Amino acid sequence: MSGNKIKLIMYYIKYGLSFFIGWFFIVPLSGLIPKKKNQILFIGTNEGLFIDNVKYLFIYLYNLKHEGKEFYFLTENKKVFNELKEKNLPVVLYPSLSGIYVLLRTSVLIVDTYWWYTNLKYYFLFYTCKIQMWHGVGFKLIGQEQFKILSTCERYFKKIIHILGGLNVTYDLFVSTSAFYTTNVFSKAFKYKDVIEAGYPRNDCFFMELDEMLLIGTDKEKINKVKEFKNNGYKIVIYVPTFSRTGRDPLMDGALDIRKLNDMAEKYKILFIFKFHPNPRYKYEVSELKHIIEYDNHKDVYPLLPLTDLMITDYSSIYTDYLFLDKPVLFFPYDFQHYLEKDGNFQFDYDWITPGPKCKNYDELEHEIITCLVEGKDDYKDKRREILDMAFKYKDGRASERIWNFIKGKLFL
Repeated sequence: MSGNKIKLIMYYIKYGLSFFIGWFFIVPLSGLIPKKKNQILFIGTNEGLFIDNVKYLFIYLYNLKHEGKEFYFLTENKKVFNELKEKNLPVVLYPSLSGIYVLLRTSVLIVDTYWWYTNLKYYFLFYTCKIQMWHGVGFKLIGQEQFKILSTCERYFKKIIHILGGLNVTYDLFVSTSAFYTTNVFSKAFKYKDVIEAGYPRNDCFFMELDEMLLIGTDKEKINKVKEFKNNGYKIVIYVPTFSRTGRDPLMDGALDIRKLNDMAEKYKILFIFKFHPNPRYKYEVSELKHIIEYDNHKDVYPLLPLTDLMITDYSSIYTDYLFLDKPVLFFPYDFQHYLEKDGNFQFDYDWITPGPKCKNYDELEHEIITCLVEGKDDYKDKRREILDMAFKYKDGRASERIWNFIKGKLFL
């Protein structure tokens, strides 16, 4: 028997045991344990990283200091646990007895990702009110819409697995950003009882002074380095490529020549920050390059964005958040046809929804960087505003306030 077959068998055994333990033991236990009506639990992506929308709504609630409200951040990452503990923030580590107790007693769960349910958490939280804030508005298929690309047999099999495992949950509240995304994306991709077009808490930081609380979970060393370069007259460019399931990679494929990029950066006083997806397939060594630094891909990048002058991405939805800053965005879809066929599953026309030049190779990318930062040409201001208005109903830095007021008003607590 091949190694792949053994792995597949072990995979099904693992999930079979999880389904059995979850449905026949944990769910009944969860039904017996009374919930604390004032207890809220936050769970972050990638086993509980302190990033994205859950981080910023959590900080908002902490700063309100509401009496009588209990809330916790649950993580499986010991580094995250220790960092929050050092700041005296209410955090629990999972799996642990205290973590399980918090899960069983929680009245309201707040998440922004699919993957909160893993390691039996779905079953412990079966009778909990669930709020999904999600983590981006872009143009790729998400949620239930991803089934469209599967065969009929695969589609039904996946749905059964999702129902048993927790991915097919109906949320009590879903947080959207605009009527366009509610109608065209979220209403098709997720099941929910209620929806609010409130915006994303993580974008609130663009309207706030950067303080120690907002810097929790960030790569502080790199942020300080960016500040030094900026104070010395450098332009700052952030490169944020998305994750490719098929393993395509601009550096490994030779599409992005980082030595040429470094030479160009030195010539024009530019600093490049590479911030890769939290699920990378490769690790790069850029420490020897003086004008390229790598931001920790498991850290929150949003407090860094206002310090930058230009964003380069490919298919990541982060560019829609960057539109709040009204700064140029370059798109580097060097593998467009391959991505579209194997990985993309776009919902909208790529050229229409991406408000910036499209660069298919390194030479085009370098040319557009110089055009934007050195020559100061920007032909996409109106297009950026069009996409921003379509993607976000509110642009005032008060998303957390709206979400929290809605939760209180709907008597989820």
